[in-house]
Amino acid sequence: MLGFSDQISESIAHFVGYFHTSIEAARARLEYREFKITPDADPHFKDILAIDTHATPQLPPVFSDTHIDYTPVPWAPVGLPSMPWVEVNLDEIEIGMHRLPHTPTHPHGSGSDVAHGVVEEGPYFGSGASETSMVLKQTNHMQDNDVVIMGNRMPVNLDFTDDAGFAHLSSQAFAVSESFTSAAVPGNGAEVAQFFNDQLGFIHAAATGPLAATPGVTVITGPAIDGLFVNGEQVTSAPGISQSLPDFIKATDHDAAQPTIVSSQSILTDGSDLAGSVTVQAGANLMVNQVVLTSLDAISGHFAVAGNHYRIDAIVQTNAYSDSDTFENGFAGQQSLCQPSTNAMNIANFVHQADSTGGTPASSGDTTHLPQNWQITVINGDLLQMNWISQYSFISDNDMHVLNATGSYTTITTGANMSMNTATFAELCNTYDLVMIGGHYYDGNFIFQTNILFDNDTLTTGGAAGAYNGKLSTSDNLLWNAASIQSGDATNWVTGIPQHYQDALTGLASGNYKMPDGFGNDPNFHGIEGLRALYITGSVYDLNYVEQVNILGDSDYVAHYEDSLLAATSNTQWDISTGSNALVNIAAIVDHDTHGTGLSYVGGALYSDAILIQAEIIGSQPPSTGPGQGQPLANEVVAFLDHDADASTPADHSTSIHVPDTSHSVDVMQTVLS
Repeated sequence: MLGFSDQISESIAHFVGYFHTSIEAARARLEYREFKITPDADPHFKDILAIDTHATPQLPPVFSDTHIDYTPVPWAPVGLPSMPWVEVNLDEIEIGMHRLPHTPTHPHGSGSDVAHGVVEEGPYFGSGASETSMVLKQTNHMQDNDVVIMGNRMPVNLDFTDDAGFAHLSSQAFAVSESFTSAAVPGNGAEVAQFFNDQLGFIHAAATGPLAATPGVTVITGPAIDGLFVNGEQVTSAPGISQSLPDFIKATDHDAAQPTIVSSQSILTDGSDLAGSVTVQAGANLMVNQVVLTSLDAISGHFAVAGNHYRIDAIVQTNAYSDSDTFENGFAGQQSLCQPSTNAMNIANFVHQADSTGGTPASSGDTTHLPQNWQITVINGDLLQMNWISQYSFISDNDMHVLNATGSYTTITTGANMSMNTATFAELCNTYDLVMIGGHYYDGNFIFQTNILFDNDTLTTGGAAGAYNGKLSTSDNLLWNAASIQSGDATNWVTGIPQHYQDALTGLASGNYKMPDGFGNDPNFHGIEGLRALYITGSVYDLNYVEQVNILGDSDYVAHYEDSLLAATSNTQWDISTGSNALVNIAAIVDHDTHGTGLSYVGGALYSDAILIQAEIIGSQPPSTGPGQGQPLANEVVAFLDHDADASTPADHSTSIHVPDTSHSVDVMQTVLS
């Protein structure tokens, strides 16, 4: 607080304040008078700048360098090192050394204009085979748990989802393939060899264990499997997915939709004539995993393996679903009209097809052209060619609806979500007439597909609402697994190595790269004057692995209320759908390691195993005791159902995806009214 000790000081202070105010007022009057009496003056413009231009300018010639090498700076995220550039070996595209002639009957080249017997002395060395390893993991996670309340009614039950039943169904589904898919991604040749040994043990256990006797599970094993199988039965043709999709999803196919004709017409209606409608779509979720893997490794018509040969083809398909709906009060009469109509399809195709461009040179009877030398390519150590693809999709779409007639046209969509993982990979290579392996040869193709759908809906009425008489759909779901393994391994494998093959393996191991004379009389190579040969000192690991998982929780709660004032006169049209979901896994492996139908030799043992498992599991309430009660869940499902936000990440090959509070999270009216 500002105070003064006497009246004189206070008067001076007031006077000083008035004095400053008077000075400012006087200054304003003086400046205004000066501004007012200033005469108007014309604006001052500078002279216009004139520039002389020529229609045809003369540019002096300068030195031009057409060979300018520009390498842009590699992009890198902030705080991370720059990404290295990939070097391309042009020798893989065009071999710059001398090539030995081939006859026109061989697919590698002509050589018809090369005189027989005019071949320079060797040996000749070719470029090495490509070594590619690809590990890909794709994950989709979506949480779309909506709550829609029309009016002032509150739902009777806020905890309508059955997490225990969902967990039990998931444990049953993953129990089918858990032993096959529990391994981590191999990091070297030794781990790949252990992976093959484990898979052989799992195949034999599945063929003789309790899994083969489980209802709804079909297990087929053997040295090789050929043909098309649908839900455990061998057939000649399989249904198409376009005809099997739910009706609602097929109706949203814009490619097949007819063009819309738009017209307008003015009409006059009485507001009392508008009955209104309420359309609810709480399902119609589409989940797709798709893989096309083409593996063209060191293709050859003939192999010689000093060690053992391991070959495995495996397809494991599981469809698990629970579609048990609860109809209460006014919906009780709809139970007989809404029987579960979930369609589960497991389709597997094993194709062993010889390369049409290969053929058997000996079958032509051409004995005028015989091998006289070879172009040898040497790889020291092991050759690892691995493609490992994992695709996971998780959707939680547990919606709650409290509905009431409003006399207007209302459309509520709380589903219709879509998730997609797609991968296409092609591995190309060189082609050889002969591949010799100093160690073992591992060749395996694995496809594991799992669909899990939990669609237990609850429908009830309240207030003055009577029996529900509108449209209702609670099922019409599709679970689709389609897998195909196409192999070009039509070669006949023979135990025991001929002497000239053994001489070649022994000589190459000791540094002698000369072709043994026995190849000149080998009927497998009649018609070829110069062989293209590949020698690998170690073992060959050729692994193609695909795992696809779709998990959908679509348990919806619908409560239909109607006020007593509207109950007697309301003609609202109702259309409620809580199903029409589609879970789709599609995978194809094309593995052509050999062409032709010639002979290949193995010095050790020959192990060839194939397995097909197709399972359909229909969910029920968890039993108090019995098999599968203590079956641990896969890490992805544990994370999907986990309600603890601080859960730790398991230390295996899969990273847990946490879904906080899957049953009670609220996504209120987010773009659901249209």
